[in-house]
Amino acid sequence: MISEVDMDDNFLGLRARDEFYSGNHIHRASQLILLDPENRILLQKRSPGKFWFPNRYTYSVSGTVADESYEACIAREMLEEIGISVPFRRLFKIPCIRENKGAYHTIFSGRCSEEAASLIRYDPEEATSVEWVELEELHRAVKAEPGNYTPALREGIIKIFKEGCEKYLF
Repeated sequence: MISEVDMDDNFLGLRARDEFYSGNHIHRASQLILLDPENRILLQKRSPGKFWFPNRYTYSVSGTVADESYEACIAREMLEEIGISVPFRRLFKIPCIRENKGAYHTIFSGRCSEEAASLIRYDPEEATSVEWVELEELHRAVKAEPGNYTPALREGIIKIFKEGCEKYLF
């Protein structure tokens, strides 16, 4: 079950995941910008079987919020999707826009050590691959080839570079 919210992100109740596929309901999602010691970001390429944005690159961890907070969701999804847990902080929320398929996306940032990075394992049901990418390279790529990336990733990276990386990344 996934949390349904209104246009102001107020909780309305829980619905089955497939009820959101029509685009008639709004849900919450948590996303993680995971950085390594070299300030590279870990991206995942979504599996072709995913309903929302298959075969596109997105944040290293991306999950829909069940009956839990955004923070609890990202902590749970981190372990499920990449097999590690790191401290994180909330950065900002991407408002609900139609291109995001009716979702509020809360973006978090975390940093892992070289040792933790070596332990990362992705879930093949979620992703076909993961890769570390330089932030500047990603910023150029989301502008040059936007169709390769999820709307939430594009919005988040553009916001970070527009407002200044040092404000958001630790």
